[in-house]
Amino acid sequence: MIRRVAVLAALTLTVAGCTEDAKETAVAPSPSPSASPTASPIAAGPPWHDEVAPAAAGSTVGPKGSTCPLPITFSVPAKWKVKAVMSPKDFQIGPAVPLCEIDAKPAGHIGFLRVWRIEGATPRTPQITLDKFIDDYGPARERQYRRTKAGPLDSFEATWTGDDGRKRAILVSSLYGKILITLGGADYEELTPILPAYQLAKSSTNLPK
Repeated sequence: MIRRVAVLAALTLTVAGCTEDAKETAVAPSPSPSASPTASPIAAGPPWHDEVAPAAAGSTVGPKGSTCPLPITFSVPAKWKVKAVMSPKDFQIGPAVPLCEIDAKPAGHIGFLRVWRIEGATPRTPQITLDKFIDDYGPARERQYRRTKAGPLDSFEATWTGDDGRKRAILVSSLYGKILITLGGADYEELTPILPAYQLAKSSTNLPK
């Protein structure tokens, strides 16, 4: 817990001076059997909240030549600020190295979308990859997983409860490795208003054109 808080706090401070608007567009222990992934396409209510509609797209994260070029692209709401991470290896959590942070504060909310690159030569299943990240992130309860899609791309999603509220993460397969998108607020009340931004990022994810 202490390590995770320190890493994320330092990460926010490190990217604070690297802010730029996104490119504008028109558009724990091994899990128990009960934590195994499901293939349910739609799950309203907790913990997935698939009934939450995506926010309106305001800008695109990840294009070549942007603040944070990525092997994928996705949309975020207007006024969310994209920040490139400097010295990303200093803030690695498990196999995940942070690439950029998208801050909700300019849009009037508290929370972040963060994008991570998965590193490591040893092949892992998606659930093992997410478990390694979650284990290093901090205490986690009520882990659940499912296979899903991020846009047209095969993905694997996790949700869990930490000491500071509910968390979401989606592991996306790209042509250049696996990318992790995470959503976090300080508590459940702060997570709820930014969940549409996560749904937007998830539904709009694609390979760069």
